[in-house]
Amino acid sequence: MVGTALPPPSAVPPGRYGPRVSSRIELEPEEVAGLIRGARLLELRHDTPPDVRRRFLDTALTAMDALCGLAERRGTDSVWDVLELLTHRELLAFTTLMASELAETNFALAPPDAGAQ
Repeated sequence: MVGTALPPPSAVPPGRYGPRVSSRIELEPEEVAGLIRGARLLELRHDTPPDVRRRFLDTALTAMDALCGLAERRGTDSVWDVLELLTHRELLAFTTLMASELAETNFALAPPDAGAQ
């Protein structure tokens, strides 16, 4: 299912016992920004002990999950609100990490339609 997007939450029918519960972490924009800062990505170095590195990276991945949850609930503008709260260096560290994490998944954009040329 490469390139297949999930339907928006409003398009998912409710479950047997009411609306489906999101599996995403639900935090406010300021909390998500704090979680990104709390990952301490700017402190990572080549000689960072593996256990500390894993803890920092796990925190950053949790922040990304919370950011995705915020986007699902409130839209893209809320993501920009979070990113606006970060310093330039924090933003670079976070986006660099998330780009590399995304590259290791099976995520891919759908190929362009050959008939649209």
